[in-house]
Amino acid sequence: MPKQTGEVNKTQRILSVYYLLTHCQEVSMRELANQLPGSKKTFSRDIALLKQAGVQVVYSAKRQAFVLAQKRRNAPDFPEAKSKARYIAKIIRLLTVMDGIPEEDCDVWYMQTIPGAAKRTMQRDFAVLNSIGFSINYEREAWNMHDAGTDVPPRHYYCDRPNGAYVLTTFKMEA
Repeated sequence: MPKQTGEVNKTQRILSVYYLLTHCQEVSMRELANQLPGSKKTFSRDIALLKQAGVQVVYSAKRQAFVLAQKRRNAPDFPEAKSKARYIAKIIRLLTVMDGIPEEDCDVWYMQTIPGAAKRTMQRDFAVLNSIGFSINYEREAWNMHDAGTDVPPRHYYCDRPNGAYVLTTFKMEA
């Protein structure tokens, strides 16, 4: 399991909750508390924010857990406060990148998927995803993957997604 790199901020925690929802059939409050720092109230707020961003999360009383109803997102419910609406837009953008980022030419894909975004916004979004366990890197020099027989051209972003449900760096280490 990757080494945890310090405190987990709100955005990292929300993205981690979403990651668990997309990689597990169900996620209980106990599981969230075991994997992430926070209380039941904190996780309830995180899930409410995900719902506001259009994520279809439902609580199953039978399972006593949260379930992702559908992978497809609903239209977001933007609040009237501009700062909160900007934060919801940021979460939506990050969820979009988490769901669809390809292994190669991440920068090209990003600019096509999120038109009008600045390169600096893209770099910040990539940094946030890197902080939770994605590996999105910019290749400055050409390198050859001899085993695969392909050359990787320079000046592009490449992504290695986390592999597994509990592998994000934001998750607590098991004792």
